[in-house]
Amino acid sequence: MANGTGGAAVAPQPFSDGDVLEASFHLEAATEGTEPARKLFLRTYRLANAQTRTWHEMPKEDWPLLATIFPNKIIMRPIHVNPHAQRYLTPKNGRFTTVIYVDDYDDKLPDDAEAAASHIELRLAWGIFDPPGNGLGLNKHLDPMWQSLSRIQGADDLVISRHPEMHAKDGVISISTQEVDKLRRAFNRVTTNGRKLIRQTKQGIVHDDLLTRLDPERFRRIVQVKTPLVEVRRESAKQAAARERAERRSNVQAVRKQLGELVTEAPQELMTLHAEIERVTLAKMIEAFKAKLAGKLTEPHWQTFFEQNKFVLSLAFARPVELTHTQFHAKGSTLTGAGAQIGDFLFKEYGQALAIVEIKTPETALLQGTAYRGQEVFGPTSDLSGAVTQVLFQQSELRQRWMTHLNDTPALRLSGADVIKCVVVAGRIPTDPSKLRSFEVFRNACRDVDIVTFDELLAKLEFLEKQLTPESEPDLF
Repeated sequence: MANGTGGAAVAPQPFSDGDVLEASFHLEAATEGTEPARKLFLRTYRLANAQTRTWHEMPKEDWPLLATIFPNKIIMRPIHVNPHAQRYLTPKNGRFTTVIYVDDYDDKLPDDAEAAASHIELRLAWGIFDPPGNGLGLNKHLDPMWQSLSRIQGADDLVISRHPEMHAKDGVISISTQEVDKLRRAFNRVTTNGRKLIRQTKQGIVHDDLLTRLDPERFRRIVQVKTPLVEVRRESAKQAAARERAERRSNVQAVRKQLGELVTEAPQELMTLHAEIERVTLAKMIEAFKAKLAGKLTEPHWQTFFEQNKFVLSLAFARPVELTHTQFHAKGSTLTGAGAQIGDFLFKEYGQALAIVEIKTPETALLQGTAYRGQEVFGPTSDLSGAVTQVLFQQSELRQRWMTHLNDTPALRLSGADVIKCVVVAGRIPTDPSKLRSFEVFRNACRDVDIVTFDELLAKLEFLEKQLTPESEPDLF
């Protein structure tokens, strides 16, 4: 038989059963958009003679594209590569015919096929992917992962990235390498536990069926407890959230019950846990405080917030305080209900001092909009001066009716009428330099009244959080 040039036809090279199990590749340089790339093709075979077990390679144009290599990622098209199997050349990871590994390698690309195969194997995350000789794609131990992900409708591409991201949109599922590795280790634990359980179960059968019959005094029957390897249950997102909340509460109760033992056995760990709880609680409080500052809330709302979070209000004082009364009456009303002097909060300081706290809102204007005689002097608004006058009037009423209050409130007997401070919480620090100076001059001239702004309370909370946050250890390498 002659070829097109008049010469004899070249007989196809024969391959044995063992030869076709050795993976062989072809590499082509390419450009995808503006990025340089390398395309790795897998040599494939067909059985030419079943009796002699002779194989011929397929035409090179029919070799499947196994991977496209980029500086920052590897696009795999995983397939089964064993020519002796019926599933030869079929997709390896089900509907995920494209598996992309993003690693930001950003280095020189290989120039020959064998180097490309080694290059891919070195770059792929260990224990997660198969090497090129095994068809790439996810390792068989991770089959439950892609089989479960196949239940997400419309998803055909799987991206595994070193970046901490997870989403399923536009036909692509993206998962971080760390998450996949956690699954791999969890699967390994299940496999190990399963093998152990199977071994123990078999030993138990021998024990009960043979040993107990041969020597019943020495080998007593074992009571078998059938426990599944994994407890499987289906639950909605709402049920999962409820279960997780219940588990967290159970963990808290367990720690509380063992506090006595933990103080002795693990004091350092307990102190670290305590500090972390304080830091997380403080962070949540700061988050809630910021959210409320962003909204225009009323005075009663802020009074309720401070009543529920006394710690925030206590930051307005230099010494330890405790809340004595909310909505206290410095002066009673008449029969018609007029004339009452009602304060927001009455605190008792460490010692004999009392403190009256008046709450306004963050939106309370502190200074007049126009300067007083010139451009640098701004007087207080009627809201601020009225609040100052109000707490001073409540201070005066408390002193005048001190004996009456002592009879009504025994808790005040350790305090003194001559040491009653006043605090007004209102507005925010002015940002204009001239107004800021006028505000500071005014509040420093108020001898018996401390004026504290809402953003100053927030700043104290944030400063405290910073002090509670442990410093990161320096990187020694």
